[in-house]
Amino acid sequence: MDSGQGSFNRRQDADDLTDYVNNGWLSSNEFDGPTFLWNHMIREASREGSDQRNDVPVANLSDADTVINMPMQWYFDALASMVPTAERTDTGVEIPRIDMPTFSLDSQALSGVDAVVGNAVISTRWLDTVGNLAKAVEMTARFVGNVADRDNEGFDYLKDLIQTVRVYMDAVACNADPMTGEQALRMITQVACNEDFRLNAMQMVELLSCGLSFAQWDDTRMFAYDALNKGIAAMRDFAAKSGNGDASSTTGDTMNSVGSIDSDVTGDTGARDATATTQSHNLRDTSSDADSAHSTNSTDAADGADTANSITHSTGAAGDSTTGGSPTLSPEELNDLAMLDPSFLSKQQLAQTAQNQFDHAVQFLRHDLMRISGDAEEADRFLRDNHTSEPLADAYAARLIAAERWQDLLNFVDLVKRDAPNQCTVMFPEEVVPYEWESIREAALEALGRGGELVAMYQERLDDTYDPNTELNRMKLQAWTQAKE
Repeated sequence: MDSGQGSFNRRQDADDLTDYVNNGWLSSNEFDGPTFLWNHMIREASREGSDQRNDVPVANLSDADTVINMPMQWYFDALASMVPTAERTDTGVEIPRIDMPTFSLDSQALSGVDAVVGNAVISTRWLDTVGNLAKAVEMTARFVGNVADRDNEGFDYLKDLIQTVRVYMDAVACNADPMTGEQALRMITQVACNEDFRLNAMQMVELLSCGLSFAQWDDTRMFAYDALNKGIAAMRDFAAKSGNGDASSTTGDTMNSVGSIDSDVTGDTGARDATATTQSHNLRDTSSDADSAHSTNSTDAADGADTANSITHSTGAAGDSTTGGSPTLSPEELNDLAMLDPSFLSKQQLAQTAQNQFDHAVQFLRHDLMRISGDAEEADRFLRDNHTSEPLADAYAARLIAAERWQDLLNFVDLVKRDAPNQCTVMFPEEVVPYEWESIREAALEALGRGGELVAMYQERLDDTYDPNTELNRMKLQAWTQAKE
């Protein structure tokens, strides 16, 4: 039946929104709804790589450590010789971060990582390979936290490395026996929970999301939930220790060492603190924009770190400077971390921002575990209950649109507008929802034929002299006015 007035389709917005949901990334051919951290391309890449994987040996762990560390050490040695303000100490070299040249991949400092990873991913000796991949991720994260990564080249490299690990872990989940899979996932989870990642929530959650590949089968699903629980426990422990004052505060760049990018060094570094708390907005690839949608639009870490003291490359564990008990950050500050300079935050405040970011990011993992495990009702309930989180609210709206539950959608829009009046949409493009949640309300009203409410909506827009879509709204107003008559 023609729902238009002449050539004008009065249901155009509802049709466009439905088409986007059913044919865009919000639609899933694997599960009954959209996922945030799981992406079908992980499984596709895992299967494509099976032709290159064979039962061949990989470098033993100590050799992998040496191969990864050597170019990194050369890089720091070169910095020490070229930076005039570098100072030799009993434990290494102190270099002010502001004087360090911006890190570039062309330096080949990460060439050892390339060699170890390239050697590992072609093997089906699952545990040996995962051990080397875990070592590569751990040492790369530590290295990136100790260089002036102002252009994010190191961080982007680490982001890609994590995706490589996720693809390989999917192969482990699909091909290894459950006991081997459990051991492999524990190795990755241990790295995700160490100090290099506790201050970078999105990277931590991305590593923990390696468990999603195991969540698709009954006999391995518990491994994924175990990884999630370990991550939550690690963050809770970290926040508690920082909040109790037994971990002193940092005000910028403190210590790690030339030659000690090795994972045996466990000291907290202010360089990692500053980097980790502010770069979560970069990790996007296989998470369908979920991470960028829910990250904190933070300031550039390296630029913030430049205002701090110095970075020490030493052979011992790191130490933190003490600024005394600092007040906690307000909810407003936590919601707008772009206004904060991480180099001036105390250890307690950095832990607070990290916990806040983790609490948001881990929602994606919780949801995807439910969705992939086949618990559709619980996953939908989780989305609805967390409707003040922009991506989760958008995903639930998409579920209602796909099911053409228009009255439920209208009720849900009212719920969002009541509890979060200024909340934006982040999963729908502007051309589909130019008025954000009001556009979603408009589509629901169109589908329900609620002409009176639509006429009032269009009249209100026309009364707004700054509205850029005056002509279109005038046409809509005329069409629905005539429909009422």
